[in-house]
Amino acid sequence: MPDVVWTLSAAEQQRARSFQSVNGIGRVLLGPTAPDASGSQFKTAWISVVLPIAPIARYYLVEEGSLTFGTKTTTRYRIVGRSRLVGAEIARTYLYCWLVAPLIAVGPVALVLSQADELADSIGVFGLIALFLVILFASVAALSYGTKFVRKRFFVPRKVVLRTEP
Repeated sequence: MPDVVWTLSAAEQQRARSFQSVNGIGRVLLGPTAPDASGSQFKTAWISVVLPIAPIARYYLVEEGSLTFGTKTTTRYRIVGRSRLVGAEIARTYLYCWLVAPLIAVGPVALVLSQADELADSIGVFGLIALFLVILFASVAALSYGTKFVRKRFFVPRKVVLRTEP
């Protein structure tokens, strides 16, 4: 079944483009679907306080590019339209952000820290710190590459029907 996308007026497009978060607090776009032939994809707008709290709206958009200044990255989108929220995408975002990502990124580090005394005795404090950092970076890399692999392998582009009125 195709997703119905309603085009936005100029005022709605301007309002919809104002996504901003500072240190994970604000409005963010999460849960991208696979891009279709035109390069467009769906993303859901969320209210976020480090983790996504509540979905606001779902947009059909094209990523036009990103600019990075130090640790700040700004991504520009051209919003084609909006669509109804999809329960499966919301559930997938909650599951990923609240359970999967923390377990993969922090789980191995927590395991090492739970054995810190024994490890410090056997490999020394500097060895423990090095092990901690290696496991932390490996966990984050595994999460990043695993997410990209799953998106490429298992996500298929959704069919879209454009409409002018809701």
